[in-house]
Amino acid sequence: MCGKFAAGHLTQREMLAITEYFLYGKVSPDLPEQLPSGGYNVSPTNRVGMVRWDGDRAELATARWQIKDPRSKKPMINSKIENVSFWQEYWNKGRCLIPALGYYEWPKDQGHNCPVYITVQRNAPVMFFAGFYRTDDGSHSCTILTRTPSPQIAHIHSRMPLILTPDEIENWLSGVTTAQEAQQSLGAQYEGRFEYHTVKPIKRGAEGEDMIEPYTPPVQTGFDF
Repeated sequence: MCGKFAAGHLTQREMLAITEYFLYGKVSPDLPEQLPSGGYNVSPTNRVGMVRWDGDRAELATARWQIKDPRSKKPMINSKIENVSFWQEYWNKGRCLIPALGYYEWPKDQGHNCPVYITVQRNAPVMFFAGFYRTDDGSHSCTILTRTPSPQIAHIHSRMPLILTPDEIENWLSGVTTAQEAQQSLGAQYEGRFEYHTVKPIKRGAEGEDMIEPYTPPVQTGFDF
């Protein structure tokens, strides 16, 4: 799954330039009125940066990271790529990109005090998660798509977010990539290019670039009685 990620502090002008580069200029110059939360501790219900497709070009927007679909009893932050039937309406008209620097996972065998920060080798300032979004009363909300993990990081968690390569971005966003095609390898092309390391425990309200820096947990060598 993906329950927390780092987005950094790129300005909307910088995000517009990055998006134009990946989508060959097919992006509206309009910027969203609301700003994303940004930072290094992006959590569910925070407002995140989002890119959606509108007609024949992309548009920068922001969205609440948590979808409340009336068919689900609980709000959702992730969407399983395999569950096509439930998300069919979103596959048809509800795809988006969510920019990030990397994300955090908690290996089951290490407990909540040893989070792992995961990212990919790339030349761009950000990477893009594939996501779904919906609009209610003029406000967007979104989820991040997940799939079974690449072998390189399968020991960390049983799921991973779909991280799109530059060649996948436009076809995903514009609807060219079908749900059936996506099952094969969409968002799973970074095998061998993942980078990951343990980071310090993430406390409530934590923030700052040091959150993604490598951390070695202290070794307990004895007990005080």
